Amino acid sequence: MEDKHIKVVLVENHPIVRQGLKTYLEANAKIEVVAEAEDGPAALFACEKHDHDIVIINAVMPGSDTFQVISSMKKKSNSKIIVSSIEQDINVLYDIRKCGADGFIGKDALASEYLAAISTLYVGGTYFSQNMADTIFQVSQATTEKRNAYGLTGRELEILSLLSSGFCNKEVANKYDLSVRTVEAHRLNIRRKTQSNTLSDLVRISRSLGLANLSGNIPLSSSENLYNGRTH
Repeated sequence: MEDKHIKVVLVENHPIVRQGLKTYLEANAKIEVVAEAEDGPAALFACEKHDHDIVIINAVMPGSDTFQVISSMKKKSNSKIIVSSIEQDINVLYDIRKCGADGFIGKDALASEYLAAISTLYVGGTYFSQNMADTIFQVSQATTEKRNAYGLTGRELEILSLLSSGFCNKEVANKYDLSVRTVEAHRLNIRRKTQSNTLSDLVRISRSLGLANLSGNIPLSSSENLYNGRTH
């Protein structure tokens, strides 16, 4: 690491844990905790207000959608993000990685892992607690195999993610700067390759591939009419 402060934003909803981690990190002369937050909105505000290099965020914060918070941080500041105290659920790990997290620290990790993770991310790397690395690899491998089995292209995977989350053809077209006719063609290809006949099928396939959209899936009872691309 270079001889200067590494600026960290610490997001943790338990005050005692947050204070303990801050004290431990700042015992290292090269690390400075420039801001603290206890929930998602406060975290986003802190990241906008303070110049920072790394964000450490708890995987579970009551009242906040960590997936959405991480995605927003990436879009607004391209922060380097370490997700801490995370369970080894393969689907959760994959989804958070897809949101843009750069490092993962398990709930049983030693305090020294935080320094190792910060050092790794600061120089451009990616960090996983050792007990998580194998799980991440298994999820990535399994997901790739499933995608290859369907034969979906990268664009089709993106469109499937939005369609299964309730977006209509026009909304997908606007997001990717495509024509509605092009989106319709992609939709037909997706239906053919996955042999899906309903929106429920698209949602099921999307989830099996780890493509759950960050906006969340809307209730099927209110979205079945979107399957054929009609607007709200």
